Amino acid sequence: MTTYREAVAADLAAICAIGKIVNDRHHEIAPKFFAPPSDALRDEAVWKQSIESDSATTFVAEDDGQVIGFVNVGIVDETNSLAQPIRFARVGMVGVLESYRRRGIGRSLMEHAEHWAVARGAVDIRLTVWTFNEDAIRLYRDLGYEVRSQTMGKSARASAIRRQ
Repeated sequence: MTTYREAVAADLAAICAIGKIVNDRHHEIAPKFFAPPSDALRDEAVWKQSIESDSATTFVAEDDGQVIGFVNVGIVDETNSLAQPIRFARVGMVGVLESYRRRGIGRSLMEHAEHWAVARGAVDIRLTVWTFNEDAIRLYRDLGYEVRSQTMGKSARASAIRRQ
């Protein structure tokens, strides 16, 4: 039976291992943007921040005492002269071990993150997903997320070459 709870420092090694799987897959598809494979503990400081922060958290999914997935989420209070002030939650990463995928674990992790965010006054929940990640896009759409903007980019080097 899968259970869900907020992560503690003792979960960091498992979170790092799952995060490495996600990052390695992203690097495989988009190596210009994602760090190459490395020791899983390389990212420990990143994951530790969302466990120890007052404005962020990480939820883990466990099966028989083993961490099999996680999601991290944080609160952002945005105010600037161009937009309405807003408190929103930003989901960082969702990762589930491959042997546990397609069982609703990612969905449940997202629901935990959403409930946590709403309880802290978030009126919106945002995330970034790469266009190649079709499984994640399908999950987010099923959960009611919609495309609101698009981030576009190109190599600055390509621009410099064209100008010459």
